Amino acid sequence: MKPTIEAYTVAMPWYEPEDFQQLWELAHDRDEMPSDYETWHRNAVAVMNAWLARGRALEIVTVRPAEFLAWLAEAGLPNTAETRRSYVEQRASHCHDVA
Repeated sequence: MKPTIEAYTVAMPWYEPEDFQQLWELAHDRDEMPSDYETWHRNAVAVMNAWLARGRALEIVTVRPAEFLAWLAEAGLPNTAETRRSYVEQRASHCHDVA
């Protein structure tokens, strides 16, 4: 059986400049994150390029504060790297279901 594009796809969180500060301030693990958008953006582009160089497809999922915080509250979860990853993976797989 030939693998589908989903088998090669990595879901990646994306933050808009206007949302970054609020999301950073509310993160429980902000000491492990860059505190400014420019540094985060530079790091994110480097990660994107590394995944693409490995032949992986990327699905960019924009994290909006209101939606993400509502999801966290409903699930009773903290705002950490692990929960941000779970959120974008869930949003990405949901997008595949809709298409």
